[in-house]
Amino acid sequence: MTSHNQPPLGYTIIPPAGTMREVYTDHSMVDKAVTIVKSAVQQYIDSFLNPTGVNRKFLTSSMSPVGIQFVTDLTYDDQMKVSPNLRKTYLARFFAENIGRLPSILLIDTGVEIIDPGINELVKARINADGSWEGFLISYMKVTLSITTATLSEEDTSTLSTMISMMITPLATVINNYIIQDPDSGWEVRLPLSGMNLGQATSVTIEGDTKTTVWTRSLDLTCEFEAQFGIKMPLLHYAPPPLEIIGATSQVIPRFLNLTPNQEIPLGMAYPLLIDGMLFQYYFRP
Repeated sequence: MTSHNQPPLGYTIIPPAGTMREVYTDHSMVDKAVTIVKSAVQQYIDSFLNPTGVNRKFLTSSMSPVGIQFVTDLTYDDQMKVSPNLRKTYLARFFAENIGRLPSILLIDTGVEIIDPGINELVKARINADGSWEGFLISYMKVTLSITTATLSEEDTSTLSTMISMMITPLATVINNYIIQDPDSGWEVRLPLSGMNLGQATSVTIEGDTKTTVWTRSLDLTCEFEAQFGIKMPLLHYAPPPLEIIGATSQVIPRFLNLTPNQEIPLGMAYPLLIDGMLFQYYFRP
């Protein structure tokens, strides 16, 4: 994907020390997920509308000349002096970025659903040299977007919204298999395989100007967002619970030497336990 406007796609997330549940339910994670999804979809659409975009060839080979007139890399001076047949199109994530600017494409987030990642959101952990514990959790959400196109004619609005629908599907099938990734960040945005809703075009007259009508049309879709978030905290010192020892003739209490909390042992592999203070007549009750 191209990155002409350099939206904030990547995040290095270092939450404050706390429990895994506190970090996972941190509301700032939801905000970051929405921002990443909107930025990823914005760059994906820009890769078609920008003449230097990596996916531009897919659009020019499948759309009519009317559709490929909408571009995102021009200024109005360029449009009038250099490329009179091309039309500057504003691709924005916030209302303030395109107020009064047409034609435009606006990405609006309309809802977020946090999904249970499964049995355990902790995917990996390690003990650092400084004695701290560091773990990585999976965050899985569904972010609903409304991609609204606006122009001064019903025909242009229909053309532009249909182009966006083609970018999401079926073109996404052959371009990225519906997956948008950043190799330098630990997140993934998955475009919907189905379930998109392209609404009817509607018109509104600008207040104070009865001759100018703005036509809009919205495409509603739900993207899946998955990422890993880190948590770092001081290593807790674990004191094993008292063990019931039957047949003991001594006050020596055994202790494990090679078994620690959160230690991973492959399933089906024999693992000998090293126990200090384990006498011959001792045995453990299961």
